[in-house]
Amino acid sequence: MDAIDNLRSVLSEPNLAYVLLMLAILGISVEIFTPGFFYAGTIGIAAGLLAFISLSTLSVNPLGLCLLILSLAFFIAEAFTRSRGIVTSIGMICIIFGSVFLFNGSADNRANPYLIAGMTASMSVIFIFLVSRAAVAHKHRIAIGSETVTGSIVVARTELNPDGMVLFQGELWSAQLSKGSAAVNEELVITGIQGLKLYVSKKEG
Repeated sequence: MDAIDNLRSVLSEPNLAYVLLMLAILGISVEIFTPGFFYAGTIGIAAGLLAFISLSTLSVNPLGLCLLILSLAFFIAEAFTRSRGIVTSIGMICIIFGSVFLFNGSADNRANPYLIAGMTASMSVIFIFLVSRAAVAHKHRIAIGSETVTGSIVVARTELNPDGMVLFQGELWSAQLSKGSAAVNEELVITGIQGLKLYVSKKEG
């Protein structure tokens, strides 16, 4: 218990709590946008755990915390819907208002306004880059022909039963399995493509 109490004491600083929470949102979002970049997701989850330990020692406004968590949901939705930045813009608005209303109490118990401005500006630049990269990848997908991808190996990022998501050439694709089901991280073979959807089957043997 002493170790936990000591950790909470070290983390009981609004600026540190805010930075950890932003790192959690950023790390998890980068992992979703660029699947396979394992370190981003790991850092995001670790920062999230530390952030919630830190926030448990502070006076937190539930509305602000909910807005920040909701921003992560919007960023994840952007990775799957490809709204050309519209959903991401809503997520950034949630971050701005969530950051402002995150802490209750006096100025001494709040995150530094300059830190909030710097973090939100930095994250805006990063997400603009991620969305633009996703848009380029989206155009690249449309140009891919069936003869180019048939026989290629993909990795299941979600369970396919029969529909799900797979990782192909560093990008997430919607996929449909021809028969049975496939587990996460199972390797599959592309048998065809229609629009932005891959048709896959299990590897023989």
